[in-house]
Amino acid sequence: MNNDEVFEKLSKFGLSPYEIKVYKTLLLNGPQTSTAIVSTAGVPQPRVYDLFNNLISKGLIEVSPGKKKIYRAVPVEVALNRIISEMNSYKDNISKFVEDNTHNIKKYNPYLWYMDNENLIREQVKNMINNANTEIIVSLRLPLLKYLDKYIIEAAERGVSVFITIFPDSDRYDITELIDKAVIKRRPGISPEVLIKDRGEAIVYADNITTRMGYAIDFQEEEMIHIINYYYNNIIWKPSIYISKFQIKDSWIFNTSWMSCEAINMYLNNGYKLDGRVIGDTQKGKVDLKGTIKGTDIIPGYKNSFLIQTDDQVFTVGGRLTRIEDIRMDKLYLTAEKIK
Repeated sequence: MNNDEVFEKLSKFGLSPYEIKVYKTLLLNGPQTSTAIVSTAGVPQPRVYDLFNNLISKGLIEVSPGKKKIYRAVPVEVALNRIISEMNSYKDNISKFVEDNTHNIKKYNPYLWYMDNENLIREQVKNMINNANTEIIVSLRLPLLKYLDKYIIEAAERGVSVFITIFPDSDRYDITELIDKAVIKRRPGISPEVLIKDRGEAIVYADNITTRMGYAIDFQEEEMIHIINYYYNNIIWKPSIYISKFQIKDSWIFNTSWMSCEAINMYLNNGYKLDGRVIGDTQKGKVDLKGTIKGTDIIPGYKNSFLIQTDDQVFTVGGRLTRIEDIRMDKLYLTAEKIK
């Protein structure tokens, strides 16, 4: 990255191109007179005092007292931290204002959104992870994995069940901390990056071969999320090899039936007793029941269901779009205990 590329992003802090030139000159060359700055920075002489006043008001430069003025740059950390603090305060204020004033407005919410800005895509994925309540299913290439790993760890630490597929480009990246927090698989080859949050929103981040740029589509419609989930299961998850399997912890939370069934089979095959709490829907309405997990009933490409036994009967439980099981699952809380 050259000098111009390093400093041009100061425009995001409200600096004009000429203001950036003046601030850059003072940072790199130390305190100077206005004449020296005009010569070094290459800014127009008639504009220079307006530029100084603007930069002083923004807290980016300082001026000496006396007749012969000397200007110096406020250190980057001090200057930008103040601006960032003001921006964060403004962000909180405007967010609260919007929240307080939009409750009674009828909203039109399309079922998908298109994005082709890399920073916007990255921040949307981060926002989805930060707002996940129960389950994150995600595939990540190295750049996005490096950016998101701390947010994924934070999600896992607040009780979200996290399932990650990584690719060969991440082989030299240290995922030790992630291994302790998530179920991780490694897939040979590369596929689109996918994030499914709480089985209620999904984003697909792919490459445009023609333009050689990335784009993403954010889905918030149930049938489309079901299709993306099916794609993830069969194209990304199944061809992958486990790096970190299901750990024993107080409770796994699932929104997705095929992931529930995979966990159930793994635990039962290794000699564990499983108890579960299922929240979902039946033909008679909502249901919330507890029982013992007895096994799974899987027909590839058709259904992924499991059986839960209560004091009264055995129920079959399937995914959110199931039409043949007793219960359409919204959530499964699963606990495992080793049989002695």
